[in-house]
Amino acid sequence: MKRKKLVILGSIIFCFIISAACSSDTSPDNSKSKTGNETLQITQAMIDSKVEEPIGEKDQFKGITIGFSQRNLAGSEWYENLIRVAKMEAEHLGVKLVVLDAQSNLSKQVSDIENLISQNVDAIVLNPQDSSGILPAVKKIHDAKIPLTVVNSALDPAGAPFTFVSTNAFNTGYKSGMELAKAVDKKYGWKNEIKALVLSANPQELESDQRRWGQLAGYNDYILQKYGKSNLKIVGFDYYKWVPDESLAKMQDMLQAHPDVDAVFAACDGGTQGAVPALKAAGLLGDVLVTSIDARKTVLQWVKDNDKGIVASVSNDPRLMGKWAVFFAAHASRGTVTPATFYVPNPAINEENVDKYLDPDSRY
Repeated sequence: MKRKKLVILGSIIFCFIISAACSSDTSPDNSKSKTGNETLQITQAMIDSKVEEPIGEKDQFKGITIGFSQRNLAGSEWYENLIRVAKMEAEHLGVKLVVLDAQSNLSKQVSDIENLISQNVDAIVLNPQDSSGILPAVKKIHDAKIPLTVVNSALDPAGAPFTFVSTNAFNTGYKSGMELAKAVDKKYGWKNEIKALVLSANPQELESDQRRWGQLAGYNDYILQKYGKSNLKIVGFDYYKWVPDESLAKMQDMLQAHPDVDAVFAACDGGTQGAVPALKAAGLLGDVLVTSIDARKTVLQWVKDNDKGIVASVSNDPRLMGKWAVFFAAHASRGTVTPATFYVPNPAINEENVDKYLDPDSRY
């Protein structure tokens, strides 16, 4: 399987690994497969397009139907924006987009996928509820010879071939954790023990795990390199299913047990949006330092205000993922070889650079 990889290193990471995501047999010496399929060419102008600006050509794929199996919609502005901009890209391309909401239920998502297969859709976009539990349904997609694009949440590699559109979850977490370490160091210098709570998103989910691993690694790397030892003590850990209401309840429980906490790692801004009212109710808002992921407008405003202890949020933009996922799925439906992995930008946004990214008029 031919792969072509482009990595742009700096404050953001773009990673393209071009492979035969839709064909298992490609020639080794040019961009066409033995079946005549061409590799999709991605231009810098496409990469530099505005967040909600369409990528493809108007009505380029008129008549194509793409099924979108979304893990959940209710209670999450992140998911809402993922689907909203996916629909915008589909409309621009002339694609009929069929969105099915699994409502955070693996069994329903399996049924939804079977439904899309029975509709004989031209391609499927999947945001998996469970990284490995969904694999039997993924096999049915492949058996039906329907091209698969996975968006946002990582799928077990056993589900290949597919195109994956997301951020580099570990790297995003790493940046988030390092920003927290910098803020802790700025506030305390060396402190023998930093008591922290970890708000992870979902059990048995690679995206959730990789963010957590990255956050803890980023924090420890900064402190280790500066002081030669770590002071991090995790005193509380729980899952909140990506939504603020769950995060609020989990934070309230952990704060009752650990009122002397110093810091919070939140897997996404939904977790932070639940943590803030819990900290306020406990009289700790502004004293406890919080790091986050997503760069939602609400949380970026908190970073700018600098009065709630929110030190940073690393970009994880659903709008970019939505439009690129539909764009790739449309091309794959025509037999074009699309990237195996496509990472959208993930800059770390803190008090120093927040004005560059905060758009008061943004719907996200």
